[in-house]
Amino acid sequence: METQIQDIKVQNTYRNIIKLALPVGISILIPQLSILTNTLFLGNYIPKEVHFSTQDFLAASGIAGIYYLTLVMVGYGLVSGMLMLMSRKAGEGNPEGVGQIFSSGVKLCFMLAAVLMSISFFLAPWLFNHLIHAPHIRDAATSFVKMRFWGLPFIMLCQLANSLFLATSHSRKIILGSTVQTLVNIVLDYFLIFGIGFFPEMGLNGTALASVVSEMAYLAVVLWQILKSGAFQSFAIRFFAPPDWGLMKHIFLKSLPLIFQYLFSIGAWEFFFLYVEHIGKAESAVSQILRSVFGIVGVATWALASTCNSMVSNLIGQGAIDEVKPVIRKILTVSFSFTVLAGLWMLISPVSFLSLMTSDLVLIETGRISLRIVIFATWMLSISTICFSAVVGTGKTVVNLVFEFVAIILYICYTYSVVEIFHLSLPYAWASEFVYWLSLFIMSGLYLYSNRWKPAKAESE
Repeated sequence: METQIQDIKVQNTYRNIIKLALPVGISILIPQLSILTNTLFLGNYIPKEVHFSTQDFLAASGIAGIYYLTLVMVGYGLVSGMLMLMSRKAGEGNPEGVGQIFSSGVKLCFMLAAVLMSISFFLAPWLFNHLIHAPHIRDAATSFVKMRFWGLPFIMLCQLANSLFLATSHSRKIILGSTVQTLVNIVLDYFLIFGIGFFPEMGLNGTALASVVSEMAYLAVVLWQILKSGAFQSFAIRFFAPPDWGLMKHIFLKSLPLIFQYLFSIGAWEFFFLYVEHIGKAESAVSQILRSVFGIVGVATWALASTCNSMVSNLIGQGAIDEVKPVIRKILTVSFSFTVLAGLWMLISPVSFLSLMTSDLVLIETGRISLRIVIFATWMLSISTICFSAVVGTGKTVVNLVFEFVAIILYICYTYSVVEIFHLSLPYAWASEFVYWLSLFIMSGLYLYSNRWKPAKAESE
């Protein structure tokens, strides 16, 4: 038992950072390759319906995909709160407390998913009808979302399971589920988009169905790992125990600022894509390709951000307050280095990357300059995301919400001005990423430097 307790306590070393983040990074990279492949298939797919074009489907995929991502990230806000709480219990050497939070989290995920799906059934069509100008893009996006949101409860439970693995230093277990999900998704994407064999040719809707099935497969794998692994026997995980309403309320209230934070953050990106659709069909279509760049180049950062959240909370749970800033600096170094290396090829040769993703010469030329802007933005992202996640790890979730709200206001004001008032081109619109990430970095960095995040006892010492 003592060995298990020591195993769930983290240490402030580069080796431990890489040990925790590497499996998470691989688990993020694998689905991102699936998203990239999905975009590649759509970019080279000629719809059988004569009134739809490849650009219509790419544009609809970007708008509808971001809408679904907003729902997913609302769930991730809830899960991030639970990751922080489970990591704190792990740092205290309390595996039963970890299991209780996880068990209550399962019920909360089901409840939140049901609410989001019910709202989206009516909200998505209304939103697209009022904000998308092109009727073909609007119809394709609405049809996609109505099929896609059925995967929401499965992906939220997968996120929760991954948080359990990360909080308890079992992040290697994340890889298997992500691998199965990606393989299922890529195979079904190809079969259902193009109609291979006895599979129907579904085009854009084929990607939605493939994603739902792959998320079900992902959940089956992670549940099997939890139930069959001896590593979690001491965690008192009870899937069918009566609801602990007091604990569920505590988890929800602690996570609520993060839920709103991710809602504002990804929701603002949805408005960005809607504004870009007003620039033109080609600009909207190529922006879907550019969106995939954030997933590929930012893989290390997203993995290290989750690791930073968990490690900061774990160290505070151990009482090792003086170790928090050094571990943040180490994670920042690793994050920036990996992100710069990952984006160099696209920065040097943007046409090569865009030619890989689509054969449409108009899209390649439209996205060439914007791709370089996106790469530079990922470098800023690699720093600000880590600082922001460190604030989450301190448990100051309301502070995160305030920072997010301010950054989003600046981001939306800039995007609206560029697109709707000054009618500037796509590169100016994508420069909005600098506005968002720089403002987030300044606020998070200053807050961490000020030491106001420290527990009162530690600060007085």
